[in-house]
Amino acid sequence: MSMVTASGEEHGLINSLPNSVKDDDFKRFAEADRESMKKLKAKEEKMVKARYVHKNGGNEVLSKPYMRWPGVPIRMYKLLHNHVYDLPQGFIDEVNGNPGLPKRSEILDAHGVPTKTDQGAEKLHHLYPAEF
Repeated sequence: MSMVTASGEEHGLINSLPNSVKDDDFKRFAEADRESMKKLKAKEEKMVKARYVHKNGGNEVLSKPYMRWPGVPIRMYKLLHNHVYDLPQGFIDEVNGNPGLPKRSEILDAHGVPTKTDQGAEKLHHLYPAEF
């Protein structure tokens, strides 16, 4: 369900589209793996309250589609900094597990040209438990 800010900006789950891939109840997996896949799907589809925090704060937004399993609708999310949302656990794991983008070093060589080395990744988006 989407929410609206005082200025009229829609956020949260802003759209849900049908998935064209039908749920085959994991028939393409080996019999030994099906039960663990079903448990993983149930865990990732569980809805959890989480607070979205952007490293830079302010008016930053995370717009992201989420669909991990066949037959499950494609959900379009728009998250605003420091708001609490009901999100699937798999979405939270995906956002928190992303290491971020590596940052280009600003070190200059003897001729004033930036070196081509990268620094560690800068993680901008994080989802915390709602009571954070």
